[in-house]
Amino acid sequence: MVGTFGLKGFEVYKAYSTDECFNKLNELDGKVDIIFVDGKIAADRNAILIIKVKRISPTLKIMVLAEDETDKTRVLEYGADEFATKPISAETVVDKVFSLLLTREPK
Repeated sequence: MVGTFGLKGFEVYKAYSTDECFNKLNELDGKVDIIFVDGKIAADRNAILIIKVKRISPTLKIMVLAEDETDKTRVLEYGADEFATKPISAETVVDKVFSLLLTREPK
């Protein structure tokens, strides 16, 4: 998926854990438009990534891609802006990200 985002002109940064995600956010000084996160990380009750991110930057968009809809309600209650389940094409994911970016609030 990283390649598809790159081909569409996105600058992509990867993080494999909640801590890495926050470190990258700090490193980029919050200049991030969207976080695309795995469903397991997004639904982790201990990490509460989405809630913490929204506290730091309420306008930052978050899209979650999960294996199934098991955690959909929790993830959306945490504040995710978009939720999708696999299987899904990379093009569809990119379209959803573009849509989220178009609906973002001015900073």
